[in-house]
Amino acid sequence: MTEIDQWLREGAGVREGLRLLSVYRPNPYLARMVERHPEKYRDLLIRALAGTDRKAVAETAASDRSFREDWPFLSKPDCPQELKILAADKITAWTNFAAEHERLFSCVSPEQCLETAKKCVFFYRQNRKIFSEFAHYRETGRVLGKHPVFAETLRYREMLSAGPFDLMRRRHNLLSAISRLRVQLASGDRPDLEAGRRELLASKERELAEVEKILTNYERAYDGRTD
Repeated sequence: MTEIDQWLREGAGVREGLRLLSVYRPNPYLARMVERHPEKYRDLLIRALAGTDRKAVAETAASDRSFREDWPFLSKPDCPQELKILAADKITAWTNFAAEHERLFSCVSPEQCLETAKKCVFFYRQNRKIFSEFAHYRETGRVLGKHPVFAETLRYREMLSAGPFDLMRRRHNLLSAISRLRVQLASGDRPDLEAGRRELLASKERELAEVEKILTNYERAYDGRTD
């Protein structure tokens, strides 16, 4: 999940949306319109950012000077696609960790402090997993391959060769799994499994998005044949 996805999920606030627009889709004209009339043009802001996928976020990260200096392989043509995708996730994980860490100092109850601390640990773990992949590749020139994104990429390639009926069955199963995970997380019955469940939920949501994309392509191809 990118920080744009996170922004949309959390309600798409105008102030944060303008910051994201300046980073990923610079548009001074739209920014001025939203600043002057936020209620009127908030939907335009959402539409402008909603199409920004992980690849676009990764490309922005690779163009950042400090990020590029730390991980120079990201701008090379032979860089594995999985690492470019993880560049986007690394920025999001670190941004979220920093925000939750800051919130720790304004918590007003033990319950709020515990919930915020859980989020800090979750985003920190995400960032460290990506750091391990980056550091290994920078030092050896070879992929470590332990991050779930590598399995996700392989699964996506397999889905591309699947038929529409198999994909619709897969979509049904994913929706059920996502619903079940959300119920489990909301119940809070197993704090020791919460971090793993959150990671699994994010992975299932990404897989569902890919399935939906492939099915949409099938539908467009079919519509093109029947026109």
